[in-house]
Amino acid sequence: MDYSTLELSESTVQNLADEYYGITGAVTRLAGEVDFNFYLKTPDHKEYTIKISRPNTDSRAIEFQNEVINFLLANQFPLQVPRVVRTKSKEFFQVLQGNRVLRCQQWVRGRVIDEVNPRSAILFESWGNICGLLSLHLSGFDHPYAHREYKWNPSLCLNQKVNRHFISDAEQLELVDYFWELFETKALPQLGSLRKSVNYNDAHELNLLSDSEPNSVRITGLIDFGDAIYTETINELAIACAYAGMRMYDPLEAAMQVIRGYHQNFELEEKELAVLFPLIAARLLITVVNAAKNKQVEPENQYLLISEAPAWDLLTKMRAISPALAHYYFREVCGFEPCPTKIIFDKWIVGMKDEFASIVDFQNQRMAGLDLSVGSLDLGSNANFKNIHSFRKTISGLLENKSADIGLGGYGEIRPFYSSDAFSIEGNNGSNWRTLHLAMDVWSDRELAVYAPLDGMVFGMKNNEGACNYGPTIILQHKVSDQFIFYTLYGHLSTDSLKEVFIGMQVEKGQRIATVGMPPENGNWPPHLHFQIVLDLLGNEGDFPGVALPERSATWLSLSPDPAPFFPKIEEKPPKMWTPSEIVLARKKYLGKSLSISYIEPLHIVRGYMQYLYDSSARRYLDTVNNVPHVGHQHPGVVEAAQRQIELLNTNTRYLHENLILYAEELLATLPKELSVVYFVNSGSEANELALRMVRAYTGQKEMVAVEVGYHGNTGGCISVSSYKFDGKGGKGAPPQTQVVPIPDTYRGLYRDTGKGGILFAKHVGKAVENIEKQGHRVGGFICESILSCGGQIVLPDGYLKEAYQYVHAAGGLCIADEVQVGLGRVGESFWGFELQQ
Repeated sequence: MDYSTLELSESTVQNLADEYYGITGAVTRLAGEVDFNFYLKTPDHKEYTIKISRPNTDSRAIEFQNEVINFLLANQFPLQVPRVVRTKSKEFFQVLQGNRVLRCQQWVRGRVIDEVNPRSAILFESWGNICGLLSLHLSGFDHPYAHREYKWNPSLCLNQKVNRHFISDAEQLELVDYFWELFETKALPQLGSLRKSVNYNDAHELNLLSDSEPNSVRITGLIDFGDAIYTETINELAIACAYAGMRMYDPLEAAMQVIRGYHQNFELEEKELAVLFPLIAARLLITVVNAAKNKQVEPENQYLLISEAPAWDLLTKMRAISPALAHYYFREVCGFEPCPTKIIFDKWIVGMKDEFASIVDFQNQRMAGLDLSVGSLDLGSNANFKNIHSFRKTISGLLENKSADIGLGGYGEIRPFYSSDAFSIEGNNGSNWRTLHLAMDVWSDRELAVYAPLDGMVFGMKNNEGACNYGPTIILQHKVSDQFIFYTLYGHLSTDSLKEVFIGMQVEKGQRIATVGMPPENGNWPPHLHFQIVLDLLGNEGDFPGVALPERSATWLSLSPDPAPFFPKIEEKPPKMWTPSEIVLARKKYLGKSLSISYIEPLHIVRGYMQYLYDSSARRYLDTVNNVPHVGHQHPGVVEAAQRQIELLNTNTRYLHENLILYAEELLATLPKELSVVYFVNSGSEANELALRMVRAYTGQKEMVAVEVGYHGNTGGCISVSSYKFDGKGGKGAPPQTQVVPIPDTYRGLYRDTGKGGILFAKHVGKAVENIEKQGHRVGGFICESILSCGGQIVLPDGYLKEAYQYVHAAGGLCIADEVQVGLGRVGESFWGFELQQ
C-alpha cells in the first residue's frame, strides 16, 4: 500500500490497524502537530489511539517515547498514560513505507482540560501536581535520544531569533525583544547551575485529561510524549505555567496555584524560582515565533496555530508584570521569604533600637492607636467615611474620644474604604480589592512636620494626583551597605514639600523633609502621613503601591515590612484578628450543630453596606441571601431610628407605649381590611408557630396540608409542616397529620403548562383535603410560602393560591400565607406576596 501521501484517510488507518494489530473498528481523525492521530473504537467498546508519523521519521524518537511511558508504568506512576500496544509480531511499533512509523496505544479516558471552564484553583494545583509527579518519577530515567537539540526546549529559546523576521507587527516585535533580553540577562547565566532531567515537556491543555467532578476538577491522565527532552527540570513547571496562564485574567494567580501543586510533589530550589518567570516567557516566545513561521510554511495546519493568540495575549499581560514581583510571588508559594532582602532587613532592624530620629515630633504629644479595619466598631458605618468631610470628622472624633493629639496604626490592616472600584483588580474568579494597608499612618488635626529617620538620599518625588491617591510623595533611599539598600516612602504631603527637595539631594538623620498636607492637595484624605518601608521599588520611582490584595499579603508585607520600630510604642493592644479557621473551630466547640454554615469555604462576614456584604478581607459580595435587611445594609433611616430608640428605651409589650399602636396601624394599612389584628413576635418561626396554634384553636383540627420542599421555621410545629426539613437529610418523612402536595413549579415540576399550571397544581391541595376526610378527619389548614424560598425561589403560577385556598376554605380550614422571607415589600408590585395571586 502507498503511504507516501502526507494525509491518510480513515479507511486506510482502519486497514493498517487490522493488518498490523488485528484490531477493527470505527476510526475518527484527531488533531496533532507532528503525528497524524486517530481514535479507534472496536465493536466490543475497546478504545485505542492510532498514531502515524510523518515520512522519514527517526525511529529512535518512537523508541524513546515508548521507553518513557514504560518506565513510568514500571515505577507505579499514579496517573493514566497511553500504554503501548504491541503489533501482532510483538513489536512496539511498525515502520511503513517512507519510514513512517505506525503505533497503537490504549486510549486514555477523560476530558481534555481545554474544555474545562471555569478553571478552579483545584484544577491548577492538580496541573502542578502532575508535573511534580513527572519530575519525581523521571528523575531516575535517561535515554540517549533525550539529549537532542529541540525547538520546544525553553532553554534554547534564543535559537528562535533567526525566525524573528516572520513577525511584522511592531508591538509584537517589542514584546519578543523584551523577553529575549529578559531571558539573556536573568535566566541564561543561571542555567548551568540548575538541576536537569528528562522532562515530559508538554503539559498543555490538549495533552492533559481530567475527571468530571463539577466542583473539583482534577487531572487524571496525560497523553503525547513526543516533546520529551533532557533539559532543565524547572522547564517542566515553566511550560505548565505558560499554558495555565493562557486566557486567564490573572496569569500570575494561575501560575502560583500550579507552582503550589508542583512543589507539593517535587520541592523547588530558590535558584530555580529565580529563573521561572523568564522561562515561562521563553516557552511562549517559541510558540509565537513558530506560529508566525508556520503561517507561511504550513498554512493549512490550523493545529500549529492553536496557541498563537492566547500566547500573544499572555506575553502582553506578562509585559506589564514586574519580573521581580513574579519571583517574589513564586517564592511565597513555596514557603520561602518572598523578598530575600527582608531577611537582611530583619537582622539589621534588631540592632537599630532607638537609633532612629522621630519621623514627626512626638514629644509632649498624646498618642493612641486607631483601628480603621473593615470590622472596626470604632470606625463604624460607611457613612463615617463616605466623603472627606465625614471621614475627617470621624478621625477627629476618634482622637477626641481617646484624648489623643496623634493617632497611629494601619500597618497590615484590612480597610473598608479601599473597596471601591478604584482599588479593584479583575481576578480569575471575579473582582478582588487592594484593601491591605502596607504602611503606618500618623493621623492628626494639627500641622505636622516630617523628618528623615536616617541619613539618605531623595530617590523619588512626585505629585500622585487624583482622589484617594498619595498626592505629593517623597521617597528616600537608605544605603546601609553595598549589599543592602532600602527605601522609605512619605505620602499625603503638602505640595510645597516637593519644592523643598530634589532628586539626588542628600538628607541627614533628623532633617526636616516635608509637611503633612491638607485635603484636597494630599489626595483628598483627612490629614495624615503615610509612612512605608520598601525593600524593592519594582522599577517605580515616585510612586509605589500603598495597598495590596489580601490574598497576596505574604509577598507585600515582605516587600514592605512593619514600620513599628520607627515609632513610639503604643501600649493599647489592637483587637484580636480571628481567622476563618479559628472561628470554625470555636463554633464547633461552643455552638449547637443546628447553626449551620453556608458554603464549602465559609465566609467571614464583618460588614454590610447597601446591597453588599464584606468579608474580613473587605471583599465585596452582592447580597442575594439575607432576607432581613431588605432595604439594604446600613440604611440611614433604619440605623437612625434604631439608635434613637435604643438610647431611650428597649423593653417589651407588657407596658403601654404609643409606638406599638402606631406600628400596628402602619402595618394594617398595607393589608386587606379583613386582616385587622396584629400579633408581634420575635422571629419568623414564632410567627408560623402562632399561626399553626390559631389553626388548631379555630378548627379543633391538627391535620395540615403543606407544600413539597417548603420551609416554615425551626420550632416543633413548624418543622412538622416543613418538607424541606422532614424530607431532607436527617428527616423522618412527613408526620401522620401532614399531607404534602407537589411543588408548584411549572419549569421542572409535574405540569409545564404555565397557562393552566396554577389550577392543575391546586387540584393536589383539593385531593389532599379529600384524603384527610377519607381518614375520618377534617383539614385544619394549608400553609404555603407566597414565593417558595428553599424550593428554589419559585414564583407561584397564576391562580394557584386562589384555587388552593378555595378547596381549604370549603372544607372549613384556614390558610396561612408564609411571608417571612418574601413579604413586607419584597415582591415588587405588591406589598405582600399573596397579593400577587389575587
